[in-house]
Amino acid sequence: MTQANQTISVEDQIFELQSNLEKTRWTLRDMATMGALIASIHDLEKILSVVMEMSIRTVEGEVGLIQLSENNELVTRVNWGVDDAIIKSIIYKDNEDISSYCYNKQEAIIEADFNHKLEFGPKIKSFLALPIQSRAHCHGTVLIINKSTGDSFSEIDMSNLEMLMNFAAVSIDNSLLLKESLERQKFEQEMEIARQIQETILPDREAKIDGVDIGTAYFPAREVGGDFYDMIEINASDFLFVIGDVSNKGVPAAMVMSAASAIIKAQLDRDPSVNPAKLVARLNNILCSGIIKSHQMFITLFIARFNMEKRKLAYCNAGHLPPLFKKSENDEIVELKSGGTFVGQFPDLDFKQGEITFNTGDSIFAFTDGLTEAENVSGELFGTERVKQVFSTVKDVTPGEFCIRVKEWINRYAEGASEDTVDDFTLVNLRIT
Repeated sequence: MTQANQTISVEDQIFELQSNLEKTRWTLRDMATMGALIASIHDLEKILSVVMEMSIRTVEGEVGLIQLSENNELVTRVNWGVDDAIIKSIIYKDNEDISSYCYNKQEAIIEADFNHKLEFGPKIKSFLALPIQSRAHCHGTVLIINKSTGDSFSEIDMSNLEMLMNFAAVSIDNSLLLKESLERQKFEQEMEIARQIQETILPDREAKIDGVDIGTAYFPAREVGGDFYDMIEINASDFLFVIGDVSNKGVPAAMVMSAASAIIKAQLDRDPSVNPAKLVARLNNILCSGIIKSHQMFITLFIARFNMEKRKLAYCNAGHLPPLFKKSENDEIVELKSGGTFVGQFPDLDFKQGEITFNTGDSIFAFTDGLTEAENVSGELFGTERVKQVFSTVKDVTPGEFCIRVKEWINRYAEGASEDTVDDFTLVNLRIT
């Protein structure tokens, strides 16, 4: 080789090197621009759409798709010229399709000479498959099939696509975190609204009824439930006791709870002599007329009317856990069951009414199902029999102290169990003095 040829060869190599460096510089600049653009988007669907377009353009692909993992299954979220039915028909290795293999192995795949002919669709000559993986999580895969130039994908294509997927994974992480944060904020706002509604309904202090010692307690869980109770003086001798539970949580339960409380008071104002069974029937019809629109929502309810002069108690139990009536003379416990089903779903129902006579020292213990459904570390429910045991055992304390003792029993019983196993519950203990 002459000196001139050697000089030309060196010059060619220098020129080619400079050209490659310039191309690399432009590629990195494009990648930085694309990364900044992807990072500026917070909506997941928009992120995936932009990433799909950039992926196709970056490696000069013909068709492709992006799949994300949902409930342990890859689901196509955006596609460009190919659908997941075609991809699932292409068995790659270990009896898995290309995308599933890439996701399960969490490794990039490049096939420069695949040469697979689809029954319906183009011949697959070459493809790239990469996991979309952040530090903490593999979100899914991107798959690009065939170069538009007719060439095969190269290691440089793989490297560029990996760089783009790094940006994509971070943006997906941020999008999901933002969504989770917004949902948490919304949930907390709804719970605060529900608490405020509930606080306006529940008595803000111990009710004062002549001839009755009353203890009440409400123990909220993390989510505001639909528990409510009230003591309503009707006249000099009569008062109404109400305890109920809406079968839902949050704002919907609080709104229905508020409506039920308002309806009961409105019916009493309209007809102060109404008995509990008729009051429950009227409440049921009003709730069914449009206030409760969900088939999953209803109210269990117990209403008792005390006549202190005649020492009579008339009550109606609408699907609620039966309150316990204890006679002071022999400590016999009776469940107050008479009534009917829950309210808010079936109009024009008839409800039965129960009646009992009470004497000085007799007491009633009413509660919501969060008490009986509290679980211990083995998953066993506290149950009604244990409630009866507490009612029989704890004596010589005021109704207010009794409610505190019940909570202590529940705390001991549920010790070591998850917080999620203890729902909110309400306790009301009335003793005739």
